[in-house]
Amino acid sequence: MTLRSSIIDFQEQTGITLLDDIQNTDNDVTLARRILERLNKYFYVTDDRNGIGTLDGREYKYLPDFHKYWESHHAEIINAKINREQARVAARALHSALVQYGESIFDVTLNTRGLSRQAIAQVRFFTANQDFREPPEDQFGKYLEDNTQFDAQNIYDDPADFLRFLGLSRLSQNDKRLDYARHAAEFLLEKGITAFQIAEYFGNDAQRIREGFLESVGMGYGRKKTDMFLRDMAVLGVWPNLSNKDVIDVASDRNTMKLALRTRILQTDIPLLSSFLDIFGYQYGYIDAMSAAAWRAVWEEWKTIEPETVPSAPCMMDFLLYRIGREYCDDKLVEFVCENGHHFFHFGARLKLCRQCRSTLTPVRRLIPCQTHAELLPRDEEGQLLLDESNLLRTFNGACIFESTCRPKSDDFKKLSPPKAISIIGRTGWTDSYAFKDEGGGGMMG
Repeated sequence: MTLRSSIIDFQEQTGITLLDDIQNTDNDVTLARRILERLNKYFYVTDDRNGIGTLDGREYKYLPDFHKYWESHHAEIINAKINREQARVAARALHSALVQYGESIFDVTLNTRGLSRQAIAQVRFFTANQDFREPPEDQFGKYLEDNTQFDAQNIYDDPADFLRFLGLSRLSQNDKRLDYARHAAEFLLEKGITAFQIAEYFGNDAQRIREGFLESVGMGYGRKKTDMFLRDMAVLGVWPNLSNKDVIDVASDRNTMKLALRTRILQTDIPLLSSFLDIFGYQYGYIDAMSAAAWRAVWEEWKTIEPETVPSAPCMMDFLLYRIGREYCDDKLVEFVCENGHHFFHFGARLKLCRQCRSTLTPVRRLIPCQTHAELLPRDEEGQLLLDESNLLRTFNGACIFESTCRPKSDDFKKLSPPKAISIIGRTGWTDSYAFKDEGGGGMMG
């Protein structure tokens, strides 16, 4: 298909006119030049008239035309809705899983290395806000290695050294990480407390702690990270007397958002847009909040239909939902066919020879494990799934507890994807990426 025919097809299908006189432009290169210049100008070129946008309490100048429109209208365009009927189906699935497998499926599997409650709180306070892209490795083991590194005054004085100690300075968005570490330390120092004493300072009230965190701009504790930290303090028994726990939501991440979309408890009018069109994270923030609200709706339905088994707060479902999204909703299952027509599945695409006849294999397609029957999943001689024993598929023997909610084997199942976020701050952020009118260039650096 030529550029000309593609543009004509686009205009006919959408009713959007990119060029009025396309038929009068007889040179494809000229046509490409005009179209690309217009698209680039609308999406990524700015000038002084475009004004100022805000994000996380900071002002960012020069929003291009599209992103000004998207800021105002993203919610009505996406139109995310919570399906209470699906929420009730999901609630029944969670209740059934708890009855069958026990409460341990909701446990947070963090190896706290036998640390005291005071130490756990201090470590988690200074690492939960850094837990993006890649969580700090063996954070509690780091405390045993050198507990003075988690001293608030030391972190405030030299946050870069703290990040190096955690092994985070090699990761992206280092400027943001430095700010988070310093402001988190400042939060404790100004109040004259340790992280463990946060609960007492705020009257052991989860709602007041959350409000205190959200008012402290700059330490990396937005709604999601705050709820995650509060969840850990409750589940790990650090703050056993915490009141108002029911205000703590599922701390949605891409895994819990993915699961909310695929279970259809959260539904949108259109599939989510690429993050290239959401550079200020409006879509991401919107779906993040709506996902938390959707899982709260599941918790509310559970409280209505099975009040004796419902957890004390939505956040108590958090880690299980995260693991299902990460370990079940991952298209790591590959279907193979060999030269002699044998079909079977394997986790990953590296398999070379057919298990039955030793002939050459060809990968056919990738699936998520629940799209085939559990008995067809790859297993060893003793019937165990060929996965690490900590994988949740081993716990449920390959059958997803949300089978009745997602219906992944049905013809209308959609493997919907969650939003992705692009950081606006840092070396690869959007603050340095705009092209200015008549100057050209712009874009992100790798």
